[in-house]
Amino acid sequence: MKVLFLTIALSLFSILQAEESASSGEALGGTFYIHAIVADTDIPEEKRPKSLSPITISLLDDGNVEASFTTRKNGKCKEIKAKLEKTDNPYEFTMDKGKRHVYVTKTSDPNSWILYSEGEFRGKQVKLAKLLGASTEVDSEVLKEYQEFIQQKGFNEKRIISPKQEEACIPEDA
Repeated sequence: MKVLFLTIALSLFSILQAEESASSGEALGGTFYIHAIVADTDIPEEKRPKSLSPITISLLDDGNVEASFTTRKNGKCKEIKAKLEKTDNPYEFTMDKGKRHVYVTKTSDPNSWILYSEGEFRGKQVKLAKLLGASTEVDSEVLKEYQEFIQQKGFNEKRIISPKQEEACIPEDA
C-alpha cells in the first residue's frame, strides 16, 4: 500500500508543475485529496488503501515538484516525500529515473485533475489513473469525466477504489 500511495503522491506532483507551466507563473502548492484510483491490475483487498491522508505539494527551485504525505504503519506515523521530475512537456513528468511517466489531464473543475501514470512498478508494467482535487468533496461532473477517461484508456470500472479521506498524522521524528 505504501508503494501504491507513493505512486499516487508522485503523480500528484505533476499537477502543480503543469499548472505552474501553464499559468501566469504564480507559485503553486497546497493540499490535495485523492478521490478515486484505478489500476490495470487487481490490487489485493488487503493492499487496497481504505483511507488516505491529504498530500502537500511544493514547487522546488529547480522546477521539479515535491509531494509529501503521512501514513500509518504498525501504529506509527511516517512522512513520505517524493520528487517528480519535469520534462519538456508541461503535462508529462517522470519518476524513478524515468521508469514511470505521469500525464496530467485537466477537468472542467479548475481544482480537479486526472493523473495517468504508466511504467515499471515492482518489475511489472502497470497503469494507474487517479482523480484528485483540492476539496474533500467530489464534483459529480468531474467524476463522470474521470469515468469516461478511464474507459477510453481501457480500465475496468469495477476496479475503481474510492478511499476515505483521513487527517494527516504527525510523524514521530518531526
